[in-house]
Amino acid sequence: MKKVTLLFVLIICIFVASYLYIDTKDPVISWGVEQNAYINDTLTISITDDIGLKDVCYSLSGGSCSGEERCSRDLGSQSFDLLIDPEKCAVNSEPLKIKATVNVVDTSIIANKASSSIELTYDRQPPTLTTLSGTLYMKRGGTGVILYEVGEVPVDTGVLLVDLKFKAFELGENKYLSFYAHPYYVEADDFKPRVFAVDEAGNLRKIRPGSRTASWAYPKEELELTDDFLEIVKDKMMATSTGKPLDVFVEINNKIRQENYQKIVQLCQTTVPEKLWQGVFLRNQGATRANFAEDRTYKYHSEVVSKQVHTGLDIAGLNNMEIQSANHGKVIFVGEIGIYGNVVIIDHGYGLHTLYGHLSKAEVREGDYVKKGDVIAVSGETGLAFGDHLHFEVRVNGVPVNPIEWFDPVWVVNNIEAFLPKADM
Repeated sequence: MKKVTLLFVLIICIFVASYLYIDTKDPVISWGVEQNAYINDTLTISITDDIGLKDVCYSLSGGSCSGEERCSRDLGSQSFDLLIDPEKCAVNSEPLKIKATVNVVDTSIIANKASSSIELTYDRQPPTLTTLSGTLYMKRGGTGVILYEVGEVPVDTGVLLVDLKFKAFELGENKYLSFYAHPYYVEADDFKPRVFAVDEAGNLRKIRPGSRTASWAYPKEELELTDDFLEIVKDKMMATSTGKPLDVFVEINNKIRQENYQKIVQLCQTTVPEKLWQGVFLRNQGATRANFAEDRTYKYHSEVVSKQVHTGLDIAGLNNMEIQSANHGKVIFVGEIGIYGNVVIIDHGYGLHTLYGHLSKAEVREGDYVKKGDVIAVSGETGLAFGDHLHFEVRVNGVPVNPIEWFDPVWVVNNIEAFLPKADM
């Protein structure tokens, strides 16, 4: 009886041990790409098992690949990265359809198996790019436009300039348009824009847009800060701060100004893929009190404490003067932006925006469509402004450009509209 009981206990222990230690989970195969995806490099397949992997085998078909199975055996690890190089299947530079199949066996007492297949397109050929037309001559701080053709539908395209990317807009089958800028802070010798296109496989092609640029001198100004002025700035912008007036000014002029700049850049990413404006841009009436790209050096007791560049035009007329829309467009922002005070931003399409700052009040709401000459606001001195005036900016994909160009009908015709499709002129 004792022997029977002992045997029964032993059977139970074996059953429990088997339940606890015999693996019933299949290995996991992770491709890292979707079915029918495009790739242009070696494919890394992640294979894992909670007990351990024994054999991993794979086969390729397509191109020159015969479908022969290749195996890695007696691995003895819980994870394995399988590298598959489709390049050996390629017979020319044309995109290649391949099928990869992976079979896996783990080290469990009762072996678990897994099998998976994926179909992919291996493509190492960058898309073709052809310039159709575009602005031929630019100046530092100026605007250009380019029309071009891509040989296939890209996943991303536009104009690159170092860390800037100017959006492109589809005009028709494989045809695109992009407005781009020569930023005021980039010297002519360093201005090297490139039209780019990236295909589904991640291949990148770049070409020159064909435009030439030239340096352009903008005014410089030195401003001596007084204690009275610093106190006024503090009271106006950060009255509750416990910092010294000079420290407050430097924070406002450097940190807050940069934060405001970036906010405007983000707002200007909202744009419609069509031309809303028509012809030359309207300049509001008044005298120019500060110029575009004016380089300002701020001194306190003759020591330099801050440097900034003015990104628009300051136009001063009568107090509380009516502010008109520079051209047709859609209002995308009405509100307060730090040193700019109360602001209205209008989208004119294709990434082109105008900004109106230091307003006492706005006469439009976000989402409104306006026409050239419509009254959109009343001037004021909100934000970091001393005296009633309008701060006016033109931006291309968020980058401030010289408004004077857009006020010039000859420049608009010869440098912009001459290269636009007739339907967009």
